[in-house]
Amino acid sequence: MIMESETVSTVSEHTAVNRAFWDEVAPHHAASAFYATESFVDDPDSLGAIEKAELGPVAGLEICHLQCHIGLDTLSLARSGATVTGVDFSTESLRIARRLSTRTTINATFVESDVLDAAATLGRRYDLVFTSRGVLMWLGDLDRWARNCVDLIRPGGRFYLLDIHPLAMALEPFPGGYRLASTYFGGGEPSVTSEDRSYAVRDVGLTNQETHEWIHPVGAVVTALAKAGLVIDFLREHPGDDHTPTTLSSDSHDHLLPALFSVGGHLSQ
Repeated sequence: MIMESETVSTVSEHTAVNRAFWDEVAPHHAASAFYATESFVDDPDSLGAIEKAELGPVAGLEICHLQCHIGLDTLSLARSGATVTGVDFSTESLRIARRLSTRTTINATFVESDVLDAAATLGRRYDLVFTSRGVLMWLGDLDRWARNCVDLIRPGGRFYLLDIHPLAMALEPFPGGYRLASTYFGGGEPSVTSEDRSYAVRDVGLTNQETHEWIHPVGAVVTALAKAGLVIDFLREHPGDDHTPTTLSSDSHDHLLPALFSVGGHLSQ
């Protein structure tokens, strides 16, 4: 019992640190060239070619978008004819998402919840659970994440993940190539960094600069989803693209190693 209590406390502390970072960085992201929200309001389509091709048509589907941040992909899916609920643990991110929903006149529902509690918070199931681009690195409990994802899918429904390849997190650029920055196999403890920056902005005067991040090997991700009851339809690895900067999509080597990976699956009837 003592060990279980200590584990819950540790996870809660990591979540609190990361939430403080995301609440503060969200308005900077909304104002950044990377997110280009003013252009998005004029043409609400933030999805990349990879997810569009792998998702196929979404019109008429009820979709749960986990870790939606400021809601650009949520609204893009809704614009394509889906009924979409975006979920995120950042109050400030969701405030911006709702404002963008109003400005674009695209209807979407936004719910505040830790992704590890999303199934209980929402209390319903969807045709498609969608999550993408920089999501698993913020989660310390992969099995609990997978159970929540599967519990949100109705029988016959689908799951889709597109995320940064863990190899791209383990390597860093080096003159002439790359070198290991950390183990590919991750571990129980997160890496702790403190920088006045994110993938989208830098030097913006953040007070909450600390983040806690994990590396999850591709095999561990697929195993967690399968153990939770998902039938895996595909696992694909992709070179980098313009939508998610990683260490493997920043120079001329960007097509030699996978920068992204995707997993698709379904829940049996």
